[in-house]
Amino acid sequence: MKISKEIRIGIVVVISLSLFYYGYNYIKGNDLFKSGTFIYAKYTNINGLSQDDPILTQGYRIGKVSNMHFDMATGKILVELLIVNDQIRIPVNSEAVIASSGLLGGKEINLKLGDANVYLEPNDTIGSGTEGDLLSSLSSSLEPFEKSAMNAVNSVDSVMKLLQSVLSQKNRDAIDKGLVDLSATLRNLNSASSGLDELINSEKARISIIVTNLNEMSKNLSAFSDTLTDLEIKQTIEEANSALSKANAILTRIDNGEGSIGQLINNDTLYQNLESASKNLDKLLIDLEENPKRYVHFSVFGKKDKTKKE
Repeated sequence: MKISKEIRIGIVVVISLSLFYYGYNYIKGNDLFKSGTFIYAKYTNINGLSQDDPILTQGYRIGKVSNMHFDMATGKILVELLIVNDQIRIPVNSEAVIASSGLLGGKEINLKLGDANVYLEPNDTIGSGTEGDLLSSLSSSLEPFEKSAMNAVNSVDSVMKLLQSVLSQKNRDAIDKGLVDLSATLRNLNSASSGLDELINSEKARISIIVTNLNEMSKNLSAFSDTLTDLEIKQTIEEANSALSKANAILTRIDNGEGSIGQLINNDTLYQNLESASKNLDKLLIDLEENPKRYVHFSVFGKKDKTKKE
């Protein structure tokens, strides 16, 4: 049986359209020849989530958002999730969190798997949540820097106002006058420095002589001080030696029995005589005290006392 040209063209067109449709859906993540499991999540705000947005767990794509509609009874948005990976078992305490997928505003659902030993069945409802988008997070992160930048701008503005007040016409005139005076002062200092250099150069020889004389004078004073110190010490030592020699000679004479002190120390006879004389004198004083008439004669008429001596 011969197939007409028109039929062949029609078959080619149908096959092409079918391949295009399959390829389009495959690129979007819809595998027409692959089954999956449907679960549901309820959100108060889906933050721009769209149909066919990906579902990820730990960065691995396991499905997509297949459908969504507003539930009038609860006032929430019911989102249908298609899980196409049959190897994934979802614990009942898992959570489907809407998050940003990039800076351009794309959305995705991050499936955070729980640790329960009981798993969701098809058409069950999973817990839900939302995360702030990247722009909001970035804005929150930049808020302290924004405050710092505003403070810096305010500080620069204050500095500019201060500079404007400082650089007013009156202050500029005062600054110009101060610069002129400073320039004149520097010229005077330069002139004085030049004059001082000329004076030093002209009197350099005389200054050198004065410095040399001062050095010689200092040396002479030092030598004289050393000599004077040596003389004083030498004289003191000689006087001390002379005094020690005299004292030694006196002690030698005393030890040899010379002089009164020597005799008194070394001669026992002299000591005994002195002791005897001391005893006799003591007896005389006792007798004088007991018999004063024996030693003292007194008469009113000048007659002698004829009292016999006892």
